[in-house]
Amino acid sequence: MSRRVTRRRFMHGLATVSGAMFVGPYILRAAEVGKDKLRMANVGTGGRAGAHMGVGDITVAYCDVDKKRWPKKSARNEAAQGYTDYRQMLEKHEKEIDAVTVGTPDHNHFPASMLAIKMGKHVYCEKPLTWSVAEARALAEATAAKKVATQMGNQGHSNEGNRLTVEWIRAGAIGDVKEIHTWTNRPVWPQGIAQRPASKPVPEGLDWECWIGPAPYRDYHDGLHDFKWRGWFDFGCGAVGDMGCHTWDCVFWAMDPDYPSMVELMKIEGRNKETFPTKCYFKWTFPAKGTRAAFDAFWYEGGMKPAVPEEMVNDPYYKDKKNPNKPIGLPGSGTLFIGTKGKLLVQGDYGDSPRLIPEPAMQAFKRPEKTIPRVTEGHHGNWILACRGEKPWNYPGSNFATYAGPLTEVMLLGAISQRIGEEGFKIECDPVARTVKTKEALQYVTREYRKGWNFMA
Repeated sequence: MSRRVTRRRFMHGLATVSGAMFVGPYILRAAEVGKDKLRMANVGTGGRAGAHMGVGDITVAYCDVDKKRWPKKSARNEAAQGYTDYRQMLEKHEKEIDAVTVGTPDHNHFPASMLAIKMGKHVYCEKPLTWSVAEARALAEATAAKKVATQMGNQGHSNEGNRLTVEWIRAGAIGDVKEIHTWTNRPVWPQGIAQRPASKPVPEGLDWECWIGPAPYRDYHDGLHDFKWRGWFDFGCGAVGDMGCHTWDCVFWAMDPDYPSMVELMKIEGRNKETFPTKCYFKWTFPAKGTRAAFDAFWYEGGMKPAVPEEMVNDPYYKDKKNPNKPIGLPGSGTLFIGTKGKLLVQGDYGDSPRLIPEPAMQAFKRPEKTIPRVTEGHHGNWILACRGEKPWNYPGSNFATYAGPLTEVMLLGAISQRIGEEGFKIECDPVARTVKTKEALQYVTREYRKGWNFMA
């Protein structure tokens, strides 16, 4: 990769500008807007994107490739224009909008977000931030250069539970962390599909050309629009892309790992050339950093999980109250930190219930002081404050420059191992330069864009 900005260099840049945070042209413009109304444009209006439709003060324009999903008229969008091509929307309304939300399939996250950032617009983008490793790096760099407010839609990053996990790990609650296991109940969409379905006519009202966007063109077929695209290599990032930015958020935050030295595919079922597998697990290996020890992090999906910790096996706290004879098991999704002095279990995808195990260890635990600022305004509100200029551009916790971009890169290195699909295959990385060294993996770090959809430069 040609882009080699390290997190250390990002943080140095932030420190350099912190004393003059409000003198740049974009922050000044945002502050001026804060006196009136924050004008929004929405890329994507249906499905998950619908959660962003009420953000800001007024909707100037919206875009969805499927006209059947366009919003009904309301007080906030009564004069808004609808589009199926976000390129046209952003070009036409560049001077009328202040901020943009992006809630499309994964493969369109980068071009829509990058276009908006190049125009100096604030951006909220759903997770995963991008479809490829190179795109995540490029968005992080562009955000730092433009100093616009950004936020990725991993809502748990604004929650209390993730903050507690980070504070406890950093305080040494379980000693030096040596091993971490994270698992998800995804996929909940089809994967392991060996053959592409037959082509079909494009449904009325669907702009298929813009749905495909930057990806290789293919005829419309079943199993893509409007939800099942996640499992297809060309459009989605699989389970780790969908939930890694949620479930693994506490790991990335607590351990501050930067890049791994290696990613290894441990087990795979349902390997094929079109979609992510039905089941798999892989391992990131992270070198020591400062006073933090080296550690391995495992990711499981498709029903695969680590073994139930021995500390939980006979712990009454984890017994099924309705069926006490049922063996204790791990929750559907979660993370297990294993340290030299104990273990920490985080149940669910959003870090809401961290606990030391077994329960007596939790009861005896003296909680450390809360050192991470709490978010009281919500995940969208966290971003809005920066959009209005009431907070610095890098205030949002999951901003693209210092957090969401680097997190997404590491997630997607795991997705590359799934795509290569050979058990035991190791992707070698340079953790200092933050580059991929293995030739077989380099081809998946970026993609060849269709004409009219390449916004890398």
